Amino acid sequence: MAGKGAAPFSRNGPDSIMDSGTPVRLCLKDLFAQDVLEMIERETRRYELECIEHPDHPDFHRAWQILWDAFGEAGEMEQEDVVRQMLLYDRFTPSPTSGTFIRYFFIVARDQKTGEIRGVRDGRVLVNAKYAPDVCVVYLSHIFMLPEARGSVLTYWLRIAPVELAVEFLWGLHQRGMFHLPAPDAPGRYYGMTIDLAAEVEFYSPDDRLSLQRILFYGRGGFDVIDPRHFPYAQPDFRSAEEVAATGDRPHPFMLLLRRMGRERQARLPIQEARAVMDLIYDDFEIFAGDEYLQTTLDVVLDRLDARAAAGKTDVALLPLPTGPHDLGRLRRIFRWDVYRRYYPRTPIVEEYLEGPVRDQIAANPRWFEEELARTAAAIAAIRRRVYPTRERGFEIDPESGLAVEPAGR
Repeated sequence: MAGKGAAPFSRNGPDSIMDSGTPVRLCLKDLFAQDVLEMIERETRRYELECIEHPDHPDFHRAWQILWDAFGEAGEMEQEDVVRQMLLYDRFTPSPTSGTFIRYFFIVARDQKTGEIRGVRDGRVLVNAKYAPDVCVVYLSHIFMLPEARGSVLTYWLRIAPVELAVEFLWGLHQRGMFHLPAPDAPGRYYGMTIDLAAEVEFYSPDDRLSLQRILFYGRGGFDVIDPRHFPYAQPDFRSAEEVAATGDRPHPFMLLLRRMGRERQARLPIQEARAVMDLIYDDFEIFAGDEYLQTTLDVVLDRLDARAAAGKTDVALLPLPTGPHDLGRLRRIFRWDVYRRYYPRTPIVEEYLEGPVRDQIAANPRWFEEELARTAAAIAAIRRRVYPTRERGFEIDPESGLAVEPAGR
């Protein structure tokens, strides 16, 4: 304890009075494994996740309506009767046309106290040894968070919960002798299977603010984009047959994102695996969408992959998504305007976008994209992050204050 007349505590010497407080950040690597487990347990305790297995479930219609209100008008959500059929479909009966095993999941997240729905996620687990004996695709179809749960850990929980359902499904197939697992005694390694989480997201456009939010969400979650140059993916038109007949087929160009579980740092995707992903997803679509419409979008991708293989190539690139202000330059390769012009057939949605307001913006200011990118980066950089991953990358101490500064590469 300082005696009478002693200099006050200081940061850099007796003439520098210490500030009233300094921000403290946390390094993730300092946490013990059990700390992480307890943190997640406490954060998720507020919510209850349940997978609806039958359309008679009391939450079924409400959950479907939540997704329909979010995605139905754009033609990106299946009709209610279709979802009912998918729930009733026997997951242990292979598709009669392709032999693909399909396990549809429909997850609701409820507030434990009120019982109110706070989030909904649906999708499919898809596997077919004919395409690839060790590839399982977990297709993350739709997710919607109610306002009360936005910004909470529940968003991330709903992103990974389907992996648990996939592992259970694979074991069930193996037990019934319907599918051979490469390593049936190793559940910690997904039984030796290559598990790909697949999600569809709009290509980036500065005028679509939500597109960046979704891209950062998946980028921070370990997802990459299959290079649209060789994989110009489009979601089929999910509207009713009557609507499609009246207005024409309107497939929606999307990025197809993959998180290759345990292989997130690999930058190349084997063509065989890329084909398997495409075939599996379209086998699922075949259940409720007309084959004549499916083939128009499926063949575009498969033809590109075949052309690449014929040129002697064995893989396609996986483009990393941005995770923060330091790597927003990655958005240049997935700029909607450029991707649509270069890689996609002139379908109605492509034409409408290319003839829309973005064309006028670029014509008026050729640097519009770069300027918007710089503004976005500055806005994100202004948000102070309280947690960083490791001191091994860009960790610096300010020589004057003696405090850690924001690591480079955040």
